[in-house]
Amino acid sequence: MFARFPKSPAAGPAKLRLAAALYQAGDFEQSARAYGAAASGAGAADALLSRALALEKAGRDAEALAADEAWLKRFPKHPKASLMWLMAAQARERAGRLSDAADAYARIRDDEHRPAALFSAGRLREKLKQTSVAARDYESLRACRPANNPSRLRGLLRLGLIHEVGNRPLKAMPL
Repeated sequence: MFARFPKSPAAGPAKLRLAAALYQAGDFEQSARAYGAAASGAGAADALLSRALALEKAGRDAEALAADEAWLKRFPKHPKASLMWLMAAQARERAGRLSDAADAYARIRDDEHRPAALFSAGRLREKLKQTSVAARDYESLRACRPANNPSRLRGLLRLGLIHEVGNRPLKAMPL
């Protein structure tokens, strides 16, 4: 159908359905290709996001990271930008690009992912021996809700330890 009627209004949705079916069947390579072919018009952002997921599932991490970063450049204000920053941060971390990963984690703004992202950013900055920047990331967790979020609590614990090790026990006490 795509070859015979490329300008048909049904071609775009049909390509997306094909890509989704391939993904569900576990053929991530073909799914990534199909999502790439369907990436035009109003559904381009979702198709390209799904393409990045399919590339990651196919084990093509470098291409998935490039797809994540291209998506973020093309759709920086999209409602799913935080999800893409999370995917990019995780891919950068797997690739050993810890500083870039920490920066990507710090850009996540949505309430659902922010505590885990700030904790991950702080953890990576500690690995990079950037203790003061890690403390700033952990300090940002004070504003996150709910108060009993596990990532928030682990980050505040890390902040308290940073203050203790730095001979600032009075700063650690209110945590």
